[in-house]
Amino acid sequence: MGAWRSDAWEQVAEVTQAYEAELIALRLRDAGIEARVVDQSFRQEPLPNVRSFSVVRVVVPADRIEEARRALGQPVELPADATDAPEEEPS
Repeated sequence: MGAWRSDAWEQVAEVTQAYEAELIALRLRDAGIEARVVDQSFRQEPLPNVRSFSVVRVVVPADRIEEARRALGQPVELPADATDAPEEEPS
């Protein structure tokens, strides 16, 4: 499936979950780039996980597409106290 595009907006990312798209959009907005999430998922239960039914796109103004790609290509610094250990549940 090709990338989504309009005269004013261009797709910068395509994922299968809305939360992933929202995180990408937040990262772009943090970089000062307007971003929109276009959820084109089809939901009807029960439905197997079929990629063509789970399409969520992140679009940005067409004139900022290269800037958006650069922003998403940069690593994000984690806080000094970040850890990959699971949080302990209170006893």
